[in-house]
Order: sequence, then structure tokens, then C-alpha cells
Amino acid sequence: MKRLLLTMGFAALAGLAFSQNAYDGLRLSQTNPVLGTARYTGMAGAFTALGGNASAIKDNPAALGVYRSKELTFSPSIYINNNGDVKAALDNFAFVLNFGSKKNKHGYITSSFGINYNRLNNYSRYTRQRDERSKVSLTDKFGNAGPDNLHYGYATDVNLLDENGYSIFGTNDVLRKYTLMEKGHVGQWDFAYGLNISNLVYVGAAFGINTIEYKQTAVYDESTLPTEPEDHWYMDNYYDARAHGFNFRVGAIVRPIDEIRIGASFETPTFYDITDYAKLEMGSDGYQPVIDDFGGDFFYEFRTPLKFKTGVGFVIGKKALVDIDYQFENYKKIRMKADDIEIDAVTDVAEDQMNQVHTIKAGAELQVVDGFFLRLGTAFSSSPIETEEAENTINFRIITFPQQSIYVTGGAGYKGEHFYCDLAYAFHNEKSILYPSLPLDISESPKKENLKTRNIIATFGWRF
Repeated sequence: MKRLLLTMGFAALAGLAFSQNAYDGLRLSQTNPVLGTARYTGMAGAFTALGGNASAIKDNPAALGVYRSKELTFSPSIYINNNGDVKAALDNFAFVLNFGSKKNKHGYITSSFGINYNRLNNYSRYTRQRDERSKVSLTDKFGNAGPDNLHYGYATDVNLLDENGYSIFGTNDVLRKYTLMEKGHVGQWDFAYGLNISNLVYVGAAFGINTIEYKQTAVYDESTLPTEPEDHWYMDNYYDARAHGFNFRVGAIVRPIDEIRIGASFETPTFYDITDYAKLEMGSDGYQPVIDDFGGDFFYEFRTPLKFKTGVGFVIGKKALVDIDYQFENYKKIRMKADDIEIDAVTDVAEDQMNQVHTIKAGAELQVVDGFFLRLGTAFSSSPIETEEAENTINFRIITFPQQSIYVTGGAGYKGEHFYCDLAYAFHNEKSILYPSLPLDISESPKKENLKTRNIIATFGWRF
């Protein structure tokens, strides 16, 4: 079993224990492959070879070459997280201008320029564990970490460790409670251009501007059992990241015969400038809590993996569409820099622990009567992390390991001469491994979760 190489620094390096690590980088890199317009979502985002849809531009900018008219579209949505909390969002907004002569049969046919916004991911999670009985107190781990460890000093200040570094809880069992909350999103604005050549080849390019807003609150609470009166203490971690970045995409769609489309695209890594802030608060009954923000904001550069996408689409008369897509990302290539110096610990963890991720999407659309459509889709993404287990890691902040994801989608739509509207539903089940703290004691085990979330998306569009 490979070991996680995350380490917790001291003094000037303390902030690195709470920010600038490979697992936060992984969280900020991941996107939801089925979010977009309701038509796109209803077919599980399987549009790389079909094009002609505003959200397909984020996968393959050659999608713009398929357009034959101007278009304005927007897609409000409702997002339901794993705890049932409901939030509203805008998943897509697009304005497309179309140019050229539609009467040409060869050479240049038309071209389109699009300004397109897509929400790439939602961060909304609530995980709570109440009254979990444990034979190991986290204060024991503070003491075992030694005097040079950041938490050892804090625990001493609030009387959780005695002068010899032993926990005041002794050998008592403890009741622990912990809560992990996440919120935020990833958004991307695209400025894209697509070209139609002889109705046989469609090419396109796009420049994306990305933004990230992410907040995490991790609350840990522990009390002794069964002593009277009970000893009680808490530790809260807060983490806030804001980022701006950019990427480039190029793509093509080829129509060898009327019934088949083949598409492919390449996306550079997204290059982010990130500002993050971390704060820790630790307190116990009768003692002034310790609060540390590690010197305030940290600034660093972050690079996500590049992406390659390909797909094949089938057009069955004027009645049905089918598309199957494949997407490749290599999370071993995550990189971070601070003051233009690569953070070696992040590189080591990425190369040792991260995975190549393979995503497969399949979607279909059927015109049941003139102007009315039904859609179905499914998608699968493999785990971005090689192992479900971690050992010998000193990190007292909650760590989560995302695993494989499954998406099931469906929808319906109406298309008139100039106006169309669509509705879609997407179900997402992500397996996740949660560590309340590391290292694990022999009597402990991580918490395995199935995070089930849902999206309901409506799209309203006008072609003119």
C-alpha cells in the first residue's frame, strides 16, 4: 500500500497543512460532466460528436460550426444536495451569432461566434456524524505527534495535554461528533468560434475564463464517556478558496456520411491563480479558545490536468439521435506553485496517489411527435484516487477521497419554429471515503459514503 505523502508543517509552514495540498487541488479540478442546458443534461452531456447545443461548446467548440442561425438561451436550475438542501443556480447562458451564406454547397458554408457561460460544478455537501463512540481520543494523537506539531501546542494551551504530553482523557472512551459542510461552484465563460466546411467538416476553437468559489467548514466535537462531569472540547477548521483561471480548446466534427458524426477535442490545463484562507479554532471547557488564521491569505498558482474528448454520434432519419463520448484526464499532472516555486509535496502526492480518470457518456433523443422530444442518458467516471486507504499521515483536518461517480439523466423538450424549451433531471451518485482525522488507530476505520445529489434544469431558447 502506498502512503500518502501529505505532511503538516510548523510555524511559517503551518498554512500548508490547511491549504495548498493535492487533495484540495483535486477537489477544485473536478467538474460535473453532465451539467449544462436541459437538452445536454437530458442526454448526459453526450454531445462531443453532435454539436449544435450551447453547452456542447464546453466539450467541443466545433459544436458552433453546426449552428445555422442566431440563438439566445438560458438555463436556470435547482440543485438538491446529499442532505436535501435546495439551491438555485444558472447552469447555462449563451448568445450565438451566425454568419455566412447558407446556400453554398461546398467550401465555406457558415460560421458562428458564441459567448457562453456554463456552471461546471456545484459544491454543496453536508455530512454529519453524531455520538460516535471511539476508544481513541484525537487528543491522544496530538500528544503522539510530539511538541513540534502545531496541534500539540494548541492542545496544551487549552489543557487537553498535560506537561508530559499525555491526554487528560486518560483511557476513557469518547463520544465524537463531526460535521463537514461545503458550498460554492465552478463557472466558465467561453468565447468561441466555429466553422462549417462543405457540411462535412466542422472546426472550432474557444478561450475559457474560469472562476472558483469554495468554502469548507469542518467541525469536530469530543467528550469523555462515562465520567461525571464529562470533559468536552472542540476543534473547528475553516477553509475558503477563490480562483480565476483560463484555458484553450480546439475541436473538430467530421460527417463521413449523413448518419454518422465523429468528434474530438483537446483542452489545455486550466491555469488558476488561487487565493485561499484557512482558520483553526480549538477550545475546551473553562479555557480561552485558541484561534489561528496562519497569517491570512495565501496566494499560489494551480494547474489542472488537460482533457481529451472524443465521441461518435448517429442520426437516425429525423426521428432520433444517439451519441457515445469518452473523456480522459490525468490527475497525476496536478501542479501547484508558490512564488514561482513548485510545491514538491503536492507533486509527490499527485504522482503517487492520483489516477487517470476515464469518463464515458451515452445519450439518446427521440422525437415522439413533431416538435416533441424525449431524452435519456447515463455517464460513469472512474475514481481519481488510486487507493481507498491512507496511513501514517499527520493531518487533523477532515480529508475526503472522492471515488467513482455514476450519473443517470432524462428529459423532455419542445421545439417550435423560433422558440424551444426543455426540462431535464440528473441524478448523481458519488462514492466517497471520509477520514475524520489521520493517522488512523487500529480500532478505527474511515467512513464510506454514497453522496446522492440531484439537478432539475429548465432551458428557454430563441433562434432567429
